Amino acid sequence: MHLHLNPLMNKIVGELTFILESPLNIGSGDGERIRSFLRLPDGRLTIPSTTWKGAFRNLSELIARNTIFSGLSGLAVKLYSEKKAGITYRGDRKQFNHYVEEFKEEFMKRGKELENLFRELGYDGGEIERALQDRVILEKMAEDYLATYCPIGRLYGNRILAGKVRFLDTFLKSGTMYKPSVGIDRASGKAREGALYEINVIPPGLQIKLKMIIDNLIPREDDARLFGATLNTIKMIGISIGSRKSVGLGHLSLHNGIFYMVDLRNDKNFAIGNPFEKGRKMKLEELIKWLQD
Repeated sequence: MHLHLNPLMNKIVGELTFILESPLNIGSGDGERIRSFLRLPDGRLTIPSTTWKGAFRNLSELIARNTIFSGLSGLAVKLYSEKKAGITYRGDRKQFNHYVEEFKEEFMKRGKELENLFRELGYDGGEIERALQDRVILEKMAEDYLATYCPIGRLYGNRILAGKVRFLDTFLKSGTMYKPSVGIDRASGKAREGALYEINVIPPGLQIKLKMIIDNLIPREDDARLFGATLNTIKMIGISIGSRKSVGLGHLSLHNGIFYMVDLRNDKNFAIGNPFEKGRKMKLEELIKWLQD
């Protein structure tokens, strides 16, 4: 069994064009009276790749939890939990313990067969040999094995896998304005006294482009179907990024999308060197159909 990016079979370079429907702020300064927009030294406004990744991951996670996946993919989604310490697959301890016992039986049958995979995951020979006698090692191996099947983790990464989808930073040249706002007391749902501040925003109407690079999505596989469903949802309802999303800021509607795919198994024309000229050009709707059909 190879990890999901080894070997590389295809590469897709894409660009989504959004229209900003409500004021947008990307930045820090929580707790400060003036909350600025993230800028480069040359003055350009910046939407970091991490902002895009977080928005896509959150949407994909919501879709995954409402999608039926079979086998270990389905179990990985059920046990998926994102905490400050990172992503784990122990969300339901009882269900996880039951899975560990099943993994133990599978490991006893296929230990030699699975050894190469666990070596790729960073385990040494001693740990692999002790797994059946050491519960801590066994649980960690079981969790890591499950992580390799998670469609969310396969798309955006987890502590075992690098993500198949990579987002690039977006740089903008735009005027900004200051929007008065007020902090909300979460317990009462009312405005907090003395919590007035100003937030630096881009006004609606701006066109915003997102570039992404996608590796090794195989049609009809769980991660491909999930990414297709994510793109289709964004096509229908848009996506929100940045701060104050809960009050309507940062909503983007999708204007169009274009993608260029290179089949690395049959790249006789060296399209990988210039995918925009030699790759297979696909509209957003074509890519969604290709991923899901």
